[in-house]
Amino acid sequence: MSIKARIFSVFFILLALLSATTLAASYLLENTTQLSQSEINRSKSLKLADLVRQSSADLTVMARTYVATGDPKYEKYFSDILGIREGLIPRPENYHEVYWDFVIHEQERSLKDGSLISLEKLIDEANLTKEEIRFLRLAKINSDHLVELERTAFAAMKGLYADGNGNLIHPGPVDKKMALDILYGPEYLQEKTKIMHPINNFSKAVDIRTAQEIKTIKAAGTDLLNTVMGLIFLTIIFAIGSIFHLNKKIIKPILQLSRVSSEIKNGNMDQRMPIISQDEIGTLSAAFNSILERVHQMLLKLQEENDSRRKLSDQLDQNNTNLYRAQKVARMGHWFLDCTTNYEIWSETLPEIYGLPPATQASYESFIQCVHPDDVEDVERIQGQHLDKGEPFSLSFRLLHQDGSIHHIINHCTMKCDDQGKVLQVTGIIQDITDLKLVEEKLESSKAEVDAINRNLEHTITRRTKALQEAKEEAEMANSAKSDFLATMSHEIRTPLNGLVGMANLLKDTKLNDDQREKLSLLISSSQNLSEIINDVLDMSKIESGAIEIETTTFDLEGIMKSIIVPFQHIAQQKELFFNIIYQTQDVHFINSDQIRLVQILNNLLSNAFKFTANGGITLTVEITKLKEQALNLKVVVEDTGPGIVKDRLETIFDAFIQEDNSITRKFGGTGLGLSIIKSIIEMMQGNIDVTSTVGVGSRFEVNLPVTAGTELEIGTLQLSNVDTELEDVGSLRILLAEDNPVNAMIAIAFLKKFGHEIVHVINGQEAVDTMGKDKFDIVLMDVHMPIMSGIQATKLIREMDQKYADIPIIGLTAEAFQDRHVLFKKEGMNDILTKPFKEDQLKALIIRHHLIATMKKAPEPISEFEKSEAVSNRPETPEVSDIKPVHDTDESFILIDTLDPNLLSEDMNNTPIGNEEQFEEFKKQLGPDVICQLIGETPSTVQHFLEDLREGIETENHDKIKEAAHSLKGLAGSMLAPRLSRQAAVIEDCCTDIDSVREMMPTLVTTMSETVAWWNKKVS
Repeated sequence: MSIKARIFSVFFILLALLSATTLAASYLLENTTQLSQSEINRSKSLKLADLVRQSSADLTVMARTYVATGDPKYEKYFSDILGIREGLIPRPENYHEVYWDFVIHEQERSLKDGSLISLEKLIDEANLTKEEIRFLRLAKINSDHLVELERTAFAAMKGLYADGNGNLIHPGPVDKKMALDILYGPEYLQEKTKIMHPINNFSKAVDIRTAQEIKTIKAAGTDLLNTVMGLIFLTIIFAIGSIFHLNKKIIKPILQLSRVSSEIKNGNMDQRMPIISQDEIGTLSAAFNSILERVHQMLLKLQEENDSRRKLSDQLDQNNTNLYRAQKVARMGHWFLDCTTNYEIWSETLPEIYGLPPATQASYESFIQCVHPDDVEDVERIQGQHLDKGEPFSLSFRLLHQDGSIHHIINHCTMKCDDQGKVLQVTGIIQDITDLKLVEEKLESSKAEVDAINRNLEHTITRRTKALQEAKEEAEMANSAKSDFLATMSHEIRTPLNGLVGMANLLKDTKLNDDQREKLSLLISSSQNLSEIINDVLDMSKIESGAIEIETTTFDLEGIMKSIIVPFQHIAQQKELFFNIIYQTQDVHFINSDQIRLVQILNNLLSNAFKFTANGGITLTVEITKLKEQALNLKVVVEDTGPGIVKDRLETIFDAFIQEDNSITRKFGGTGLGLSIIKSIIEMMQGNIDVTSTVGVGSRFEVNLPVTAGTELEIGTLQLSNVDTELEDVGSLRILLAEDNPVNAMIAIAFLKKFGHEIVHVINGQEAVDTMGKDKFDIVLMDVHMPIMSGIQATKLIREMDQKYADIPIIGLTAEAFQDRHVLFKKEGMNDILTKPFKEDQLKALIIRHHLIATMKKAPEPISEFEKSEAVSNRPETPEVSDIKPVHDTDESFILIDTLDPNLLSEDMNNTPIGNEEQFEEFKKQLGPDVICQLIGETPSTVQHFLEDLREGIETENHDKIKEAAHSLKGLAGSMLAPRLSRQAAVIEDCCTDIDSVREMMPTLVTTMSETVAWWNKKVS
């Protein structure tokens, strides 16, 4: 063992013994402290029990004193004691058993000089066992029961008694005797006794626990005392042994070493230190014995070092040779300049790079003479700037050799500076990059050629892209033309077909023989099949041209299903098939989706199922699954027991003009468009359709559509829209009428006054917007086409004016009868559209309906089940007002205008009557003779004004003016029941851009205007 280890071992062992002795002594002292603390804890525990007892005793004193004296201060002391006990009032610092005796006598003590701490918290914070805590809490609970009796006594003193719920709020006479009986009665004394029993048990438990703790502490103290005595004895013995051991192992060897060192100092080099141990002293002795050998070894090492340096010098020379060769190959050289001495060194390759003789003296002047004259100024300027700043730099320039050749050079320089930034030394590397420069020039030339090729390629791509785009547009135009042609032809075929079917049905009611009746039935059936084919073709053309739009409305799903199912139930009876309907709608009755398209989908699937099913029957399943919030999934499944579809044909049955088998067309008829159409419609509705089928078993079509549940507002609006307006009385409404045509305005005002409404009339959209900002209205009737500002623009501005105008009903008035235009007007903010000329009942129904809807939106309240049933029972079987056709059916007389033939126009219009006699008589009854006379009196001048605008538009070739005048004339003629003039004006409006055609039509129009005015005058006379 080493000396260090011996000394440290002795030190640490002694330290450990002393530490152990000190630690044991401290434990012994702590044991004594624990004995005292145990007694203190016992005292605190008993004091806490006494605090529970004393608080109950103080409450009893205050309660009995209050009942005896009636003094309210004792009731307050009673509440304060409870507040202190529950931690609601600060607990006084000197809170002891006679505290309240002092309070009663002094009456000046403050309860705010302590801290908020409840008796429960004092119990929890005390160092008690669970059993002891249970005893104290039981005592407090019993004390709380006693408090309830005391509160009852207080209430009796105030004349308050318990009601049916046990609350002391029932008034009665003051009963002091009852209060005394409660506080001194057996129940009260029994409850008082219940408090002391757990307190006594608590005291016993504390005494037992304290005795056990003291016994344990004393036993531990005896063990600790014995341990301390043993450690002291062991420490003394170890100290004596350590002294003898250190003297032998350390002190004596050190004295011997000292004597030998003195001999060596005196020159006796033969002296040796005896090695008697393997510790540090033994090591030191061995060191003395090897000094002479070490001197010899050092001489040998000096010789070896001289040999090594000689070899290193040879290797350095070889490295310089290799560096020279590498620089020569890379055409590189280096130089060094000491700025303090102006001493400069060049590598051996540098003169060759500069084009100088090898023996050239290295200097800045020799270098600058080699620089190309055009680059000298830049080189000196850039080098000077970086030398002044002490910054490293790289510089490219040209050299002009003595033979006249030009070389491109790059120079990389680095510098060493002092603390002040002054340059001390400069080191540089020079490289001849002439060959690299030539390669760069070739690359730049090649890059320019590539850029030229790329530009030509981009031009070619642009040209071809343009050609492809033009081809695409031509294909789209061709497809659109095809769809337009199919739509037009379907429309033109359907017009005579409707006449054919109508006449056949009329003929069916006449007397016919059996052969005639059979042939007539075949004619009607064939006509119906042809009508279905035309409808399919028209739908397909609309889908391809993107003309079909999905319109989401709120509707009653069960009602729609019933209307669909009824005809198919009749077919099932005729074909002796079962027809099962399964509803799983989870009490969802009203949904938001496209009602018309849903009916079309179901009719198609059910028609196919009944068409191909000869035996068995069809099952229709309608299921609604709730997803989240208002989102629902509508699943419709149609299953049949028909012949089924072979597996390899399932993927193609949704293709246009494709049927499962070619024999189907011959056997059942049809075009193969039905499934293709409904698949496209379902996908437009964000849904999907799947089919599974087994040959000989049947087919199953499943449709899943995302829908939403109708809100209370939407359901209420739907129910109000079906209310019978003939039974509704909305009173007198304030209505804003925006109509520029005086005749149309006079008609509308006459109707509105007849309804009992108050009217404000303006003649353009700007006046309508200004009037809305100044006054308050219930409904706005807005003409779509007006001068200065159109009705569409005015509607937008009104909606943006203020939040209060967001829900005001705005009804558009227009002579345009096409529904796609009506949809556009509604998107711009109009609530509904009324087509001119309109009837009295149409206008009245529309006003009442939208007023009721607006009223409901202003004060939305849940509609009761009774109101719902009433609304449904009063639902009329009439179409929506927005679907009512105008008096003259523009579809019946539709003319496809490509290049207008005025002669054809004249011939076609001559078949249209000047005036509608029957409707005029009804019109006269509605407005009265006086209003009719006034209207006809003002109409000719208005017509003449429109005629002048037309002529002015033709002369100035102003297409917009022609269109506006023709539109106004069309509306006026329609309102005044002049169909021929209205139709001619409509045609001019449609071809307003063809000035020549309009000019040729003017004579016919003027003739018709004269005949129409004569007819009006005739009606008046």
